[in-house]
Amino acid sequence: MTILIAKIIFSLSLILLAQVYILYPLSLRFLSLFKKNKSVNQEYQGLDVVSIIIAAYNEEDVIEEKIKNTLALDYPKDKMEILIGDDGSSDRTAEIAAKFSEVRLIKKEKNEGKAAMLNDLRKAATGKLLLFSDANTALESSALKHLAAEFADERVGCVCGQLSLKSESGSSLSKIESVYWKGESSLKALESNFGAVMGSNGALYAIRSELYPKLPTHKTVMDDFYVTAKILMKNYLCIFCKEALAFENASASKYGEFKRKVRIGRANFNFLFSFLPLLNPLYPMKAYMFLSHKLLRWLSPFLLLAVFLCSIMLMQEHIFYKAFFAVELLFVLATLLGVRVCNYFLSMNFALFLGFCKSFFREKGGAWERVERG
Repeated sequence: MTILIAKIIFSLSLILLAQVYILYPLSLRFLSLFKKNKSVNQEYQGLDVVSIIIAAYNEEDVIEEKIKNTLALDYPKDKMEILIGDDGSSDRTAEIAAKFSEVRLIKKEKNEGKAAMLNDLRKAATGKLLLFSDANTALESSALKHLAAEFADERVGCVCGQLSLKSESGSSLSKIESVYWKGESSLKALESNFGAVMGSNGALYAIRSELYPKLPTHKTVMDDFYVTAKILMKNYLCIFCKEALAFENASASKYGEFKRKVRIGRANFNFLFSFLPLLNPLYPMKAYMFLSHKLLRWLSPFLLLAVFLCSIMLMQEHIFYKAFFAVELLFVLATLLGVRVCNYFLSMNFALFLGFCKSFFREKGGAWERVERG
């Protein structure tokens, strides 16, 4: 009976892992063949006031360039307001931002976390559309126009731009991270065909202002996914706009990037139960995408562990399990030898596992954790 259970767990875990990394992207490509390409009403561009929201903490090195980049956006200036929230920075972030008359600066004396800062910026915003962007992100001049045009469709509640990572440091981490984000962008483009992109990227996304959900501040939250998920639950479309381009430098520090992924994992598990309505069977395509892209990916560390342990238990049952265990050992060895794809994959899943463990502990709130880019 124990052997039978081990075989069932091994097979099921392997199938679910294949669903996450192989079958899901392939299925979306196949299903997309039956979707018609939508046309965008370009006349919609520039009609609504857009509030550009930038939450910042100790960003003195990039904030001036960010403001100049934002002011250079190809969008009517009388339809655009720039709000920068300085969340108790200990450097010159607020001082630099205050030099620009076009900027509305909201400054806090105490660091309360990004979620609390975004909530305050939302209260101050007057635009019909809200555009969120990070302080270290550069936008292409036409990005805002492309995003705004998508809201011509009244069913659209959220539009995610395309993030491109630059690997100026030339490190193996920055290169593999850049490749990873290209893959994520391709997946978002496929999901967009069905109006349910599973998570925006905080570097660049826009929503209808009335759909903004107040972010929880008692523990870490990934604001971009939380906002997108809540909008999807209201049955609005969340789509991907590949023409709206944003650029960032890839991570320069392996340790810093690992900590960032642990924080993301913790945030996802912190609010896991609040995302489960996306599994509503009345909306099967949306449920399928959330299950495959998010839920099963978050559970991948446990599926990998189950496959590994079961293959050990079953080694004496069939040569297949011995061969599979040998492949697993080779993968681990390749990771230890520095093969970057193997290293990135395992470290990402280990970070998710640590994030899951940390989600059971109390925390002071969604504090800022900056990761150096370069």
